[in-house]
Amino acid sequence: MNPAYALAVLTAAVYGSADFLGGLATRRASAIVVTFVSGAAGLLTLAAGTPWIHGVPMPGDFAWAIGSGVCGALGIIALYRALALGTVSVAAPVISLTMLAVPVAAGLALGERPGALALLGMALAAGAFPLLSHTGAREHAERARLRAMLRVAVASGVMLGGFLVCIRPLAPGAGLAPLIVARLTIVLVSGLILLVRRQPVRIPPAAQPATLFAGLCDSGANISYFFAVHRAPLAGVGTIVALSPAATLLLARVILRERWTLPQQAGLVLAAAAIVCVSLG
Repeated sequence: MNPAYALAVLTAAVYGSADFLGGLATRRASAIVVTFVSGAAGLLTLAAGTPWIHGVPMPGDFAWAIGSGVCGALGIIALYRALALGTVSVAAPVISLTMLAVPVAAGLALGERPGALALLGMALAAGAFPLLSHTGAREHAERARLRAMLRVAVASGVMLGGFLVCIRPLAPGAGLAPLIVARLTIVLVSGLILLVRRQPVRIPPAAQPATLFAGLCDSGANISYFFAVHRAPLAGVGTIVALSPAATLLLARVILRERWTLPQQAGLVLAAAAIVCVSLG
């Protein structure tokens, strides 16, 4: 098995943890404020890794980094908003299903031709997301809220998928400088939105730890994704990373006591099978 896929699994787990923590924080604070503060906190992770990960970026790397930062900022804001609108177990899979389609389509467009087993894994992943989001809700009010969440979730998935695609063209030897530029772009974009809206940067004390750790985890996942995507096909790595809601769902189960339906349990099994197939394919 390509070690890059093991790194992709780690990336998915850390991204899922960051999404859970950020969604938890947005239940008490604005999604834009959480994005701004967690983005700034994420710079600490990148700063800590800079002395250990050296590289020489090219001018084009910074253009892709800025593009990824813009996509990341808008995607994270929408993600946190979607998690605040709906239950974690519904919002996260919808976001990831959309996010999965973007790098897979980009990889195929770039000429990647996954093997039969990898393609099976991608199909299993696509089948896992609807199951993971199946909560059994029937009430009209819940359905109306679900529709509102879906619009935000799809927008988030498109932007986050764009983030994954924009990281791929970065030179393997670029080091962390482009990731730092991407993170600074996220902070600047969210800060500009706050400035235009004249919204104060205020997070209740109860939400501060989750906000800070969300940023640290997100930047850590960015680093591991950067290394993974340069050692394996974008379509395969993107598929595994898009399974991050499995980690989000597990945390929601343990911490928030959200119950799993039988379809959600089946979705977790399919997600595990998808990871195995893509890794071996």
